[in-house]
Amino acid sequence: MSSEDTARFLREFGPRRDAMLRRLHKAAGVGKPKPMNLADLEVLAAATAELLTNTLANMPEPRRGEVVRGLSETLAADVARKREWLEQRIPNRRFDAPKGSA
Repeated sequence: MSSEDTARFLREFGPRRDAMLRRLHKAAGVGKPKPMNLADLEVLAAATAELLTNTLANMPEPRRGEVVRGLSETLAADVARKREWLEQRIPNRRFDAPKGSA
C-alpha cells in the first residue's frame, strides 16, 4: 500500500468504524432503560460473531493473523472490563439472569 493509499484508508477508517459501532450499539439497545432478554442477547452475539469472522476472513495476511492473535489474547479481558463497567454504571440491573431467561 502506498503512503497515499494508507492516508486515505486512515481518513475513511475512523468514521466507518464509528458508524458501525453506533449501529451495533443501537441494535444492542445500549443506553436503553429496559434490559434485553436472553434471546435478544444471543441473537446479537451470534450476529456480531458472524460479522467479525467475515471481516477477518476478508483481511489479507499477515494482518489477519496479527489481529486474530491480538483478539484471542485480549477478548476475555475486554469483556470482563466492560461487564465491570456496566455493573458499576447501572447498579440496580441484574446482569446474571437477563429478563426472559429460564
